[in-house]
Amino acid sequence: MHIEYTRHAELKLKERRISKSEVNAIINDPDEILLDIETGNLVAVGNMKSRPEHKLIVVYSDGEIIKLITIINTSKTDIVKTREENGRWVKIG
Repeated sequence: MHIEYTRHAELKLKERRISKSEVNAIINDPDEILLDIETGNLVAVGNMKSRPEHKLIVVYSDGEIIKLITIINTSKTDIVKTREENGRWVKIG
């Protein structure tokens, strides 16, 4: 699997001190996968190994090359729930 990072995603990794290996772990074995209805991007969600009390939300486009759009690191678990309730994200896995 080949992963490309947008400039925005690279910036978020640096700002939030998140390793690419942690992102890869979430993409390869997420707790849940959702579809962003507005953009068609996939959203992988999982607990961070380096900060177990935090969720890592990885937004990416799928295909031959996975393109990471953005990474969200949060301790607020309601982000996913709110976007599901609003119909923006739909659980697919």
